Amino acid sequence: MKIQQLSKEIGIGIDTLRIWERRYGFPIPGRDARGHRSYAQDQVEALQLVKNLMNFGLRPGKIFTLTEQQRRAQLQSLLDQGQPSDKRLQRLIDALAPQQIAQAITAMREELGLHRFIQEIAVPLLQLLDHRWTTGNISIAREHLLSDQLEKLLKTELFAPTNTDHPQLLFLTLSGERHKLGLLLAAAAFNSAGINCIWLNEELPLSEVPGLAHELGVAGVALSFSSHYLPRQAKQDLGSLRKQLDQKIKLIAGGHAVHQFTSLPNLLICTDLQLIPQLVRRHFNDPRVTPSN
Repeated sequence: MKIQQLSKEIGIGIDTLRIWERRYGFPIPGRDARGHRSYAQDQVEALQLVKNLMNFGLRPGKIFTLTEQQRRAQLQSLLDQGQPSDKRLQRLIDALAPQQIAQAITAMREELGLHRFIQEIAVPLLQLLDHRWTTGNISIAREHLLSDQLEKLLKTELFAPTNTDHPQLLFLTLSGERHKLGLLLAAAAFNSAGINCIWLNEELPLSEVPGLAHELGVAGVALSFSSHYLPRQAKQDLGSLRKQLDQKIKLIAGGHAVHQFTSLPNLLICTDLQLIPQLVRRHFNDPRVTPSN
């Protein structure tokens, strides 16, 4: 496998792979007849293991001090911690027939209210689906059934009639970011805190965001950068967007790729959905904004 293919499949930038090779002696490429890097399947699998550990928040410097056996043991320990203790989640993931999933998710939302549903059901569900996917313990079809039904419910919340007196936020992903469920959860949490949310389903080139935000007259723009988005690229894109946006428009970023960021000027980092009500009160203070169910 060529380095370009490896980067795309694993979700780690080419420059990062070369830096790791020099700094940590990993991955270890072969060379083809033209001297280009080529990676055997065992290198691809070992690198996927590293990426999975990084998704749990471990830093490369720590990961590369471990043997492959220790890395696997560490990953299994982290995955075991994420097994569903909530019987509702266990039943939802493993037991319900496909036609029962939507009904069960809707019933839990109605029982708990939107805020508790997000914290107690939606967030753990996404984490568990990611864990199951990592270990190959869930089929593609089952994962899609669950995530699609969760997405439909959350979009129903966003598209419900809103109070036009409340602030509006634009939620979108930039070109190249295909993982949207985390951002959709954030939008639902902002909605629960009294913010009107405008959801853009398709990815948008960065250059078109400022014009759209101005045209819509929004109070803020919210973006998410998953673990598949390079942190360096996310920081560059956010810096560029902040310069182009009207300074009165708040810029909010969340997701794994920005988790280690301290801050950028006039940028709000929010990687914990539980902090959204506090963020709304502090930065979108409006006496008419009250949390909803």
